Amino acid sequence: MLESHGDRFKEKTFSPKEIDYCNGRADPSIHYAGRFAAKESIKKCFYSSGLTNQLGFSDIEILPKHNGAPGVSKILKYKYNNVMVSISHESDYAVAMALLEL
Repeated sequence: MLESHGDRFKEKTFSPKEIDYCNGRADPSIHYAGRFAAKESIKKCFYSSGLTNQLGFSDIEILPKHNGAPGVSKILKYKYNNVMVSISHESDYAVAMALLEL
């Protein structure tokens, strides 16, 4: 998606802070991939919880915490306790897992 749609894809999917973070890494594409996977995982948590059946990628912001772990900013008006996410990447592959605490 980055190769075929470039900035348009980035601006539609990621916040300006996420773009700055990813672009500041040695291999930005793998960091974009990790965040994209995490956003997909978070969306599925929200859908399966019944909180919503529609959530945009741009509604989810994932930035590093003070210790470097990924942190999820508050997502819209939904009532939940916490969203935790884990992102891993190796070479050309990225995976993520999310947990929604209601």
